[in-house]
This record gives sequence, structure tokens and C-alpha cells, in this order.
Amino acid sequence: MSARLDPPRAPASTAPLRATLQVLFFIGVWCIAQRALELLHWPLPAAVLGLFAVLALLLGGVLPERGLADGAQWLLGEMLLFFIPPLLAVVRFGPLLAQSGWRLLAAIALGSLLVLSGTGLVVERALRWERARQQRIAARARAGACS
Repeated sequence: MSARLDPPRAPASTAPLRATLQVLFFIGVWCIAQRALELLHWPLPAAVLGLFAVLALLLGGVLPERGLADGAQWLLGEMLLFFIPPLLAVVRFGPLLAQSGWRLLAAIALGSLLVLSGTGLVVERALRWERARQQRIAARARAGACS
């Protein structure tokens, strides 16, 4: 009979602290990726750049997998909170979806389109306003420097 050798584990009392620190690491990677993307003006979500950065650290051996396992496990476990309520609604209101599903789908699609369009218009107007404000400030600064 061969004995199974498990790697030594830290005491269970430190697991919540380890997971918290690892989640903070993920948040820090996201913040750094967000700042880098702002500086580079790349149209990419910070989470994507952060994912590649963590992958590079893992593949390069800089960061051991066990160094992120608890935090990643906790985050993945909490993701279910975002997906279970819609699933339960589909199961609970199955007959309603069977009867009026296409109308609900159309309402959801139209609502999403309106929200996306409205958000895009507001952001575009805010950016135009900000650019115009920056130009007015620059023009005042140039006029003040010429005096």
C-alpha cells in the first residue's frame, strides 16, 4: 500500500485572511490594468488585460497557483449570486415564458437597446461638454499669457 502525500496546508484559521488578501490582489491587478489602459488609450476592458497579466505571472512562475487559489475559489463561488436569480425566474415562470416568451424577449431587447443608446448619447454629450470646457480653459490661459 502506498501512502498518499498531501502538501502541507496552512491552518484553517488563516484561510479567510489568505482569501481576502488574494481578492485584494485581483482588485489591485484590475486597478493597475485600468490605469495602464487609460494611459495607453486602448479600447479594452481592464479585466481582460488583468487576466492576461495574471496568466503571464502564473505561466512565468512568478506567481504560484496556490498563491491565488483561495481568492479565486471565493470569487468564483460568489459569481453564482449573479446567475441564480435569472435562472430561478425562468424555472418559476416557465408557463408564462412559453406563452409570452417572444413578447418578453422583444421587450428585453428593446429595453436593452434603449438603455445602451441612452447611455451612449449621455456619455457622448458629456465628453463633448468636457472637451469644450477644456478648450475654453486653454483659451483663457492663452489669453491671460498674452496680456
